[in-house]
Amino acid sequence: MIGLTVLGSTGSIGLSTLDVVARHPDRFRVIALSANRDVEKLAQQCRLFQPEYAVLADQSRLPELGERLRDYRLTTKLLAGVAGLQEVAALDEVDYVMAAIVGAAGLLPVLAAARAGKRILLANKEALVVAGPLFMQEVEAHGAQVLPIDSEHNAVFQCMP
Repeated sequence: MIGLTVLGSTGSIGLSTLDVVARHPDRFRVIALSANRDVEKLAQQCRLFQPEYAVLADQSRLPELGERLRDYRLTTKLLAGVAGLQEVAALDEVDYVMAAIVGAAGLLPVLAAARAGKRILLANKEALVVAGPLFMQEVEAHGAQVLPIDSEHNAVFQCMP
């Protein structure tokens, strides 16, 4: 069973990822899900996939998420902010990290995944554009793997030294 963290689970790439997971429940175990602000969608995803962790980038909405999860009788651990994203990207039980957070906000969690030696499904080109040499150095130093998700990311990845 493949342990998976989905960073940006409520966005289009995150939703597509979870669609694949739902079609193959015998192959994947969702360890953690994260969203920026969409409490309702994240709560519904937690109800469906029952991850161990849920992370909201917007810490001010964490009590609302906690209330929703209690309504569903879920014991999902709640984390917030960049520190929470970094934590779930590096968990021991995680094999793959889907990095689908938009913009530079995804950089630190992706670096945490690299430093933890994870297989990173990269849908966030900013990690390569903003910090490509540092990111690739961390990938190599820690035995991580980067798998670009779409053609644009793949093209940027291929340009890296």
